[in-house]
Amino acid sequence: MVSKLGLAALFCASFATATFADGVRYKDRLFEVSEARTVTVAENVPFLTHTIETEYDNYCTLTQLIMMGRVLGMDVPMMYFYLDEEFEESPLKMDIFEPKDDDAEKRAVVLVSHGGAFVAGEYDDRTSKAVAYVDSLAARGFVTASLDYRLGVLMEVINNKDAGLSTETYDNTAIIDSVDFSRTVYRAMQDINAAVRYLRVHAEELRIDPDKIFVVGNSAGGMMALENIYGQKKSDYPVYINPEDRDYVELGELDEYGVKEEGVDGIANGVVALWGAVHDKEIVKNSKVPVFLAHGDSDYVMPFAEGYAVTDARRMVGDNPALSRMDFQIHTPTLYGSYIIDSILTENKVYHEFYAPRGQELKHEFYNSTRIDELGNEIVYADSVREKAFAFLYMLAIDSIPSVEEHTTPLPVLAMAKPSKVAMGEGNLSFTVVDGENVAYALFDLKGKRLLSGSASMGESVLLDGVNNGVYYLRIQGEAARRIVLRR
Repeated sequence: MVSKLGLAALFCASFATATFADGVRYKDRLFEVSEARTVTVAENVPFLTHTIETEYDNYCTLTQLIMMGRVLGMDVPMMYFYLDEEFEESPLKMDIFEPKDDDAEKRAVVLVSHGGAFVAGEYDDRTSKAVAYVDSLAARGFVTASLDYRLGVLMEVINNKDAGLSTETYDNTAIIDSVDFSRTVYRAMQDINAAVRYLRVHAEELRIDPDKIFVVGNSAGGMMALENIYGQKKSDYPVYINPEDRDYVELGELDEYGVKEEGVDGIANGVVALWGAVHDKEIVKNSKVPVFLAHGDSDYVMPFAEGYAVTDARRMVGDNPALSRMDFQIHTPTLYGSYIIDSILTENKVYHEFYAPRGQELKHEFYNSTRIDELGNEIVYADSVREKAFAFLYMLAIDSIPSVEEHTTPLPVLAMAKPSKVAMGEGNLSFTVVDGENVAYALFDLKGKRLLSGSASMGESVLLDGVNNGVYYLRIQGEAARRIVLRR
């Protein structure tokens, strides 16, 4: 359903959403994209220092632990610090991209905040799918920006032998506590708040609409996008971010840094949050800004419903030999993921969309995943996430987001597919019954020959390791046959 304003904008060339001979602005690729123009969002912002002497200089920071597994001592910045008061003042930067040869006024803006657990990622890394969106969206007529927000979490590394702890499994323990995690999130929130204010204050010279500033974020960036619209003042954050028993620098208000003008706030007008979360479910009631949510229901990095971040650090370390003798204790506040946010927005009648394919064992950043549907077609989630997110941004840009009262059918978020009774394992080499007792199953080859059959109850797993790689049909009692591909 498109509002009258949206229709007018779509068909009138005097609006930024004008149609073109070969497409529609904000929907189709119409432009070449300018080179990045770097601007200073704020001066004299305290960044945690990137060097500090410790006896543990051979251990990975989480940046390399997650992204590359590289060890300290190489020419890479440290992202963990023992002393929170060690910082250096530097400018906060942002890259801005524009459609080339575009003379439109009051253009919509998309600000991207990259992922990386608040310690990793680069704002100019185009290999990151979210950062790469700046080019795709600018080619569609948006002004886009990528923020170089502050990174770094305080981490303590202790020698287990010196501490009197057991050393049978691990020699050292790396600890992040919830206070330090929360302070890191708050610093990032000050930065994104400053970036939105910068765009609003400079709206005229940038030829943008100050009421159409949208934020796209993934993982840590997804949390930033959500916290930007829901955490609107310092009192929305836990008081313990400035503990009295520690010699920590006072963090200040949310608008502590950057340009300030009376009546200009740093809250976005729309959000695309990919596998994000918030620190307090009560703050979701603070805003009626439209939101697009995407999340995998098997996410162990950012909770799908309610839980803690990075619940399986050893799994993220993998087989990295440099970390095989280190234990990780990562403590965060309770976080509330997309499932909880969806429930609250639905209850409060806020327009939003929720993309959460069920029964596919989709984990964190599932746009890196593929699956085979029941017809044997490959689902590339990088494509489906982008298409749905971009369609949502298009609706925001042309003012076609309907009010909840205008709906005669349930919101898209309510039309969830019926969950499957089984969850497929890695490579489809097994499945686990997640609902039901004595659920019958059978596996067939493409000629219809039954290869195995039986029944299993909730919690039981069935191994398919005796079946060769290939394409098969799996039938589960009460469900349509699904076409699966076994891969080793």
